[in-house]
Amino acid sequence: MSATDVPVHLGLGGRVAGQFEARPWPRRLAQLAVRYTAVAGAVALAVARRRQLEAMLPAVAIMAMVMLSVTLVGLAVRRARVTVEAGGVRWGWSWLGVRMDRDRLRGVAIYRDAIALVPRRGSTWFLSARDWDRFDALARAVARAGLPVETHDRDAPWRARLQSYGRVLDGLLIAAMVGATVLIAVAATAR
Repeated sequence: MSATDVPVHLGLGGRVAGQFEARPWPRRLAQLAVRYTAVAGAVALAVARRRQLEAMLPAVAIMAMVMLSVTLVGLAVRRARVTVEAGGVRWGWSWLGVRMDRDRLRGVAIYRDAIALVPRRGSTWFLSARDWDRFDALARAVARAGLPVETHDRDAPWRARLQSYGRVLDGLLIAAMVGATVLIAVAATAR
C-alpha cells in the first residue's frame, strides 16, 4: 500500500466485487467520541474562563484540541471503506485512498480471522475480521474478484493479529474521552 489512488467512482480498477465498511459499534464509538470530546473541551474552556484561570486557558485549549483531533482521525479511519475488484484492493474514502494493485500482489492468504495481502515487495497488508463488517463476504469477494487466493483453515499468525488496528484505535478514542473528562476536572479544581 504505497500509492494514492483515484476515486472509486471513476471506474479505473474494474468491476467492484464488494465494498466493505467498519463494524457498526466501532463506527458509533468514533462518532460518540468526537461529540463527547468537542462538548467536554468546550465545557473545560468555559469552566477555565469562568474561574478566571487566564494562565491555564491556553493549555486547556490546546489539550481540548488534541483530544478532539485524536477522535476526528479515529472517525475518519472508521469511515474508510475497503473495495475489492479484479484490479486489486483499495482502502480509503471516495475522494482519497490507497491501493494494492493485482500486479503488486504475490498472493492473498485468507484465514478464519484475517486476510493477508502479500505484495511482491514491501510489507503485507492485513484486514482483520474484528475491524471489518461482513468479513465472510469480504473473503468471498476477494476470491470472486479473481485475485490469487490461498485459503487456510486456521487463525491468522500472531504478527497479522498485531497489525489489526481496531482495538488500539478504540482504546485511543476511549482514552481521548477520559482525557477530556480529566481536563474538565482539572479546570474545575485548579487554583
